[in-house]
Amino acid sequence: IREWVEMDTVIGSIGGKAILTFDLTVCNFMFGILLENKTSAEVSRAIKRLKSRLLELGSTFGEIFPLILTDNGGEFADVFSIENTSQGERETRLYFCDPYQSSQKPHVEKNHTLFRDIVPQGSSFDDFTQDTVDLIFSHVNAIKRRRFRGKSPFEHFAFLYNPSIISALGIRSIAECEVCQSPALLKR
Repeated sequence: IREWVEMDTVIGSIGGKAILTFDLTVCNFMFGILLENKTSAEVSRAIKRLKSRLLELGSTFGEIFPLILTDNGGEFADVFSIENTSQGERETRLYFCDPYQSSQKPHVEKNHTLFRDIVPQGSSFDDFTQDTVDLIFSHVNAIKRRRFRGKSPFEHFAFLYNPSIISALGIRSIAECEVCQSPALLKR
C-alpha cells in the first residue's frame, strides 16, 4: 500500500458536537465531518454517508482509504461498518495505534494543530455547520508545505486524485493571499 489514512476526532465542548478528521498522508490532505456527538453510531453514520458520496462519483471508499490508522477511542468501535461495504465486503483495513501513542499518527495530529490555530482548544463546535468545517479545512489545506516543494496539500491532492472527489469532501481551493490561519477566519 502506497499510502494510509490517519483518522481521529476533535472535540469542542464536552458532550457537544465533534469533528471526525481524516488525513491522507500521501499528500497531507485533511478534511472533517461534523458529528452531532462523539459516538460509535455517529461515526458509522458519517462514514456510510461518505461511502455513498464517493460511490456516486464512481469511486469506492477503499480506493481512497485503503488502510486507516486511528486510536482506540470508543467512537471507532464499529470496525465492521468502517471496513466493509453495505453488502459486507471488506474494502479497507482499520488499524489501531498503541494506547497513548498519538505519535503513531503524526500527520493527523500535526494538522489538528493547524485546526486549533483557527479554533482554539475549549471552543464549542455546537454552532458549527458542515460548511464551517469545510471552510476551516479548506484553509488548512491551502498552506504551502516544504515537504511538497512549496505546493499545498490541496494542490498535491488535486494532482493525484479526481478533482470531483475534492468537492465531494467539501474542500475548495483558497488563493494564497486569502489563507487565514487564525480565529479571524470564522468572524468573516
